[in-house]
Amino acid sequence: MLFTNIRKNLHFLMALSVLGIASIVIFGWILRDPALIQIRPDFAPMVINTALGLAALAMALLFSEGRFLRISFFSSLFAFLLGTINLLQYLTGIDLGIDQALVEPFYSVGVASPGRMSISTSVCMLLLGVMGVVSGRSYARRMVRITISSLVLGFSILGFLGYFLNFSSEYGWGAISRMAIHTSLSFVLLSLAHILQLRRSVRDEESGRSAVVPLYVVMIGVLTAVGIWQLLLLKDIERNRSITLIRAESFRSKLDGTFIPLEKALQHMSRRMAVGAYRDESVWRMDAQFYYEEFKGIRRIAWADQNLLLRWLYPMDDFSRNIRNTTMGRSAEIRRSLDMARESHQSRISRVIDMKSGGRGFALLVPVYKNTEFAGILSAGIEIQTFLDRFARIESYHVAIYEDGQEVYRSSDWDPVLSRDWLTRIHYTNMGVDWAIVFAPSTRAIRSNTSALPSVVLVFAVGISVLLGLSLSFYNRSDEMRKRARAVADWKSAAMDATPLMMISFDEHGIVREMNRSAEEKTGWKTEEIAGKEHPFIFHDPQDVELMRLRLESALKRPVELGVDFFEAMFEAGFNTASEWTYVNRNGSRFLGQLFVGKVFGENGDTTGYLAVVEDVTQKRQREKQIKEQEDKIIASARLASLGEMAAGIAHEINNPLTIINGHVGVLRRLLGARGLATDIEVQKRVEVVENTTQRIAKIVKGLRYYSRDSDPGDMEWVTVDAIIDDTLAFCSDKFRHEGVDLIARLEPNLKVYVRPYQISQVLLNLLNNAADAVQSVNTRKVVVEAKGVKDGVEISISDSGPGVPAFLRDKIMEPFFTTKEVGMGVGLGLSISEGIVRSHEGRFYLDTEASQTRFVVWLPAKH
Repeated sequence: MLFTNIRKNLHFLMALSVLGIASIVIFGWILRDPALIQIRPDFAPMVINTALGLAALAMALLFSEGRFLRISFFSSLFAFLLGTINLLQYLTGIDLGIDQALVEPFYSVGVASPGRMSISTSVCMLLLGVMGVVSGRSYARRMVRITISSLVLGFSILGFLGYFLNFSSEYGWGAISRMAIHTSLSFVLLSLAHILQLRRSVRDEESGRSAVVPLYVVMIGVLTAVGIWQLLLLKDIERNRSITLIRAESFRSKLDGTFIPLEKALQHMSRRMAVGAYRDESVWRMDAQFYYEEFKGIRRIAWADQNLLLRWLYPMDDFSRNIRNTTMGRSAEIRRSLDMARESHQSRISRVIDMKSGGRGFALLVPVYKNTEFAGILSAGIEIQTFLDRFARIESYHVAIYEDGQEVYRSSDWDPVLSRDWLTRIHYTNMGVDWAIVFAPSTRAIRSNTSALPSVVLVFAVGISVLLGLSLSFYNRSDEMRKRARAVADWKSAAMDATPLMMISFDEHGIVREMNRSAEEKTGWKTEEIAGKEHPFIFHDPQDVELMRLRLESALKRPVELGVDFFEAMFEAGFNTASEWTYVNRNGSRFLGQLFVGKVFGENGDTTGYLAVVEDVTQKRQREKQIKEQEDKIIASARLASLGEMAAGIAHEINNPLTIINGHVGVLRRLLGARGLATDIEVQKRVEVVENTTQRIAKIVKGLRYYSRDSDPGDMEWVTVDAIIDDTLAFCSDKFRHEGVDLIARLEPNLKVYVRPYQISQVLLNLLNNAADAVQSVNTRKVVVEAKGVKDGVEISISDSGPGVPAFLRDKIMEPFFTTKEVGMGVGLGLSISEGIVRSHEGRFYLDTEASQTRFVVWLPAKH
């Protein structure tokens, strides 16, 4: 458990360690204690600005989670600004004064600019500051964070290893000053802490170990890029050192090229002296003057006799006058060189000494021999600085000469970092001199000999690493999305196939895209057969489609085209839910389905497809029809029972007055005959009207008796067709006359059928009422009732002069609740009930589709 907690919070422990290191260094600056700011005297110290920046970066990491994100942001911003300002100082060469803003540096060893953080430290601090400022959980920021962390980790590891492997890890930044070793360690800890924190956040957000693999790829790639960059820089370092060595060898050659001519000149004077060519001092002075002017840096040329007394000197200044006729070699160093020259008979250069005439220099001693006898010595006192400055001041290079470990010459001041990392040492030995020559290039020389290849390779390799990480991450994400999509698709497929509902999806053009198993079974089509090829109308009865199109046009008051416009019109008119259609299987069988249509929207809110869900309601509607028929029978029975009771009462009440009226009409006729008025036509006409009216009332009462009877099979009886029709017409003749409809009856006489008269009368009455409604919209209003005997039965037909039944409706008009009348004008049960009544008589009830006008036929069997 403890190990797990430590592992979980390891990045915080690393940040605390950095904060501790930075705090110790800050106290070291306050207390002016070198031991607290510098690991070793020859190692670069951590400056106070670096310590403050590291402390801010550690604080930013410690407060990067939880409620104190603002502290993290401002700490990162402080480090970013600090690194940026220091970097600008290096790039512009302007001292902004922030290096000594808090404390004055109290050391000078091992650094070029005391108090200033190194350029590599500035770059790393800037990068980590940027990462804190742009912290977040987005994918782009995640890649920025891992790239920056890896770069800082690579640079800091190089800075750390440079101290132990003795290579200049700072070369790429300009060789100004090294990153302190404990600064390198702090950056290693901070970058690793950021990587661990990022790894944990990725693990929390995404499942699977593969989620962090792109981070590792980027990190390894960037570290490899930094390593290759450093190796290429080391190649540049070797090239620079080779160039520096060549320069040093050239300088040594120049030393020879200066000493040897000077030696030859003095030897020439020595030979002339030996043969007596100098008769007096004036002639000698002429040669001495020539060589004095020829070789810059010669302080004076002198000749001492065999007793080493200085006789002749040039130039003859006050100092020369003071030493003339004095013994040469009073200095131990000069005396030693004189003795060696006399013994070896060779020219000799003395050690560098403090010259009595001022400055530091050396003497070139050439012995003079006449035959084999020592005749004296020629010497040239040379001031070393002036003598060597002629050819040692090489542009962009620093030269120093050491004799017995002591510096005797320096061409210019240089950075101790440069002398530490870049110096090249060679030896010069000639005429007894043993000098160590040290050559060091300046920053300018280093940069002039530096290739752009390492930087290009670094940028390119880091870019490739990031792209590789992105590609791998995108692949992982796409693979994860593919798996999720596959799982969703499997669940969707399982859910769609498990439901008994038909589910059919269409694209934005209304073309079939996919069907579930139920839809394939009910329609007889396979998805692969029609996907991308067919519209949904392949599943529907064409008459249904045409009827719906007419309804949509009627509701929207505009033409509707088949296709997407049809879908949109259904939504516009509100017909997209709970509409019933007749679906046609591929084998021709039919079933009734309740349709629900939904839209599928894209990201921009535009329609990308449609989803149709269909419930097979065939059995449901059949059950509803059966229930309705039962309800209708019950209602009809109750109505007829009530009507029967009423009819019985009405018939009783009306028949009695009718009997009285008929009796009085008979008495009236006798009285009229007895009084001689029987021949009066007008009176006779009035009496006939009364008789006809009473007969009509009697027929109506008789019709009421038919409706009042029950529907038991025992009620069937033999009746004439004209009697049934006459009784039926008695109910509606006034309505036809009032509405201006011609009612024509063409009845074949003596046609008898074995039926329930009241039910057949109900069928005929329903057909007559429908015919009366159908002719209301035409000019010629006519209804014809015909009855004739046919083979094995009787055929009763009712036709009208109306517009007729459309072809696409002919198969639907017999269905329960189907009606073309307006709401409130009918419920769609008349024809279905009539069909049921006729079928119960073992007859047929149908629409004559071959007739030019609407013609319904009732065929009843002839029974004997």
